[in-house]
Amino acid sequence: MSRFTVAVLCLSLWSHAQEQGVIVENEATQHLAKSVEPEYPAIAKAAHVQGTVMLQANVDAQGEVTKVDVIAGPPMLTAAAVDAVRRWHYRPFEVDGKVAPVRVAVEVPFSLGIPESTERSDQAIGQSYFPKDSECRTANAAKDWAAAVVACKELVSIAERFPDQKQRVNEIRSSHEQYGIALLFSHDSQAALHEFQVGTAMADQSLTEKDAEYGMAYYWQGLAEHVSKMEADAERDYARSERSLEEAINHLPAMKTIYARYLARTYAYHSMLEMQTQHPEEAKHLQEEARQLDPRSLDWMKGNTQ
Repeated sequence: MSRFTVAVLCLSLWSHAQEQGVIVENEATQHLAKSVEPEYPAIAKAAHVQGTVMLQANVDAQGEVTKVDVIAGPPMLTAAAVDAVRRWHYRPFEVDGKVAPVRVAVEVPFSLGIPESTERSDQAIGQSYFPKDSECRTANAAKDWAAAVVACKELVSIAERFPDQKQRVNEIRSSHEQYGIALLFSHDSQAALHEFQVGTAMADQSLTEKDAEYGMAYYWQGLAEHVSKMEADAERDYARSERSLEEAINHLPAMKTIYARYLARTYAYHSMLEMQTQHPEEAKHLQEEARQLDPRSLDWMKGNTQ
């Protein structure tokens, strides 16, 4: 929804509000004693959703907000707007010279500072990006590596056309990671390593070690280094991945089941590296850690330990 559309809709709704006896925004603001800034929903930030949420709030004679109804606005933003306005407080309103409950119109703007022209371009590219992302991931999941290389390479090309790269770090990083996976299993480990290095550089800028995505970025880089016989680099990055995934589990215990599988996989490949570099005790310890997290995490290693 463009800013012009929002403005016209606002004017129309608020004019209607006056007709219905609702106190309009400007007058209501003069009575506002306490306001709470809404928390921008993470999913809306990730999707680059911005705009204005228009509400009507019931305010009792003491100025407390007792009910909030959504009139219009981006669905991803309405809950945050309602939650904030419920905590607002007004100085009592008077109707016909007497303190009385009222119904007020409220606008809650959300902005990421993205210019409208950039936003339109971003949305247009997003319409190409997300279907291609699904195609790339589906091919990788199906182990159709030839199709995956083609689709994921196109995904990287699309991702790099986003007009504001800082706002699309996760999409760009993910596209390089998915392309790297396709290349790695197509036996082009050097090209894959380059893609993973782009991904980890972006992860260092946009993620923390409490994010599972951070740990997985270093897992894939470690695996490409392992395949390329860069043992010291692989050792470093497996260890970094493990620390990050351990942090992610502690940070979000509700995700332990999923994150534990990622961590078990990292322990398993790390243990293979330790065996190949003649460190059997370290390998044994890592395998024990992997089994505790996922009893089947080492099944694939049979016959692949040399």
